[in-house]
Amino acid sequence: MIIRGDTIHSVFITGIFNKQEEFESMQNQISQRIDEVRSLILNPISFPEKQILIFVTDLLDRISKGKKIAFVGNGGSAAEATHIAAEFTGKCVQKHKPVAAICLNESITAMTAIGNDFGFDEIFARQVDAHLSQGDILVALSTSGRSLNIIKALQLANDKGVSSYLWTGNNVVEIKGTEVWNVPSSSTPRVQEVHLMWGHIIAEIFEIKLNELENSLGTMENTK
Repeated sequence: MIIRGDTIHSVFITGIFNKQEEFESMQNQISQRIDEVRSLILNPISFPEKQILIFVTDLLDRISKGKKIAFVGNGGSAAEATHIAAEFTGKCVQKHKPVAAICLNESITAMTAIGNDFGFDEIFARQVDAHLSQGDILVALSTSGRSLNIIKALQLANDKGVSSYLWTGNNVVEIKGTEVWNVPSSSTPRVQEVHLMWGHIIAEIFEIKLNELENSLGTMENTK
């Protein structure tokens, strides 16, 4: 049943809520979640502007040199990793040339084969070894920052000379060679929502600057 403002009292008639207090409790829970989202978005710590600037600048440089970027995550973070990678091979807002971006949790066949033969902890590290090289970038999304398959992937990336980033929640996580970005929240949904916003901001600014660079190079070629 769809509950609309003009039919809200019919909810009690259908028996979904037996008491006014039950309805008001749910209403309060919704308001609390909305307040959580609002306060997190308005918190300047949620959006590391300087780190994003450096990240986009570095990404532009590496892509221009033929390097690639990879994303990876488990569960909801896996969906976000797939989503963000697609912004680069497709587009976020502006059309741009396709960028070498992959997601290491996309292949069910690869993950189940590796998991079956080598263990679940190796499902991403083995793909890092196969697909990434020195100078590439790996972004791992993990709300806890403690998933062993993520940690192993980051460690191997560092050993291979891949620049690695861990996007996580309000956790103290230290992985040698990995830059950790923290969302100031311990709520899994809120952390994942901010991760997606980071990805969108990066993808948007990246494609704007990429197009500007492409246009600039095109103008220079035309003036020769």
